[in-house]
Amino acid sequence: MEEKIRILVADDHPMLREGLVAVLGTQSDFEVVGEAADGEEAARLARRLEPDVILLDLEMPNVDGVEALERLRDAGSTARAVVFTAYDTDERVLGALRAGARGYLLKGASREEIFSAVRAVNSGGSLLGP
Repeated sequence: MEEKIRILVADDHPMLREGLVAVLGTQSDFEVVGEAADGEEAARLARRLEPDVILLDLEMPNVDGVEALERLRDAGSTARAVVFTAYDTDERVLGALRAGARGYLLKGASREEIFSAVRAVNSGGSLLGP
């Protein structure tokens, strides 16, 4: 049996987070191991759960995606992050990439694009949306 890709989903919008978890759950090689509503929780859960991939919203209350990535990097996390953003011109995308994100997806991405992104970064690749 192949190893599943362990995923942490971090987004402050419950419906979006639940939707992502449901969609990711349709893939036999994915396992969602945790959900976070803000960057602080994402960083804490990532340290505890050691996911392979983190799908991380950039805009979250308290601690945003970029700061969460910096905390994970400083803690030596090996998780590969893909950041979600509504705006491809978002300055924070560059900040997130500098902080170690492997790529970004626009919130309008299709499920196939999300699946491909998770598999690509998990296997060591990177991706940059449009």
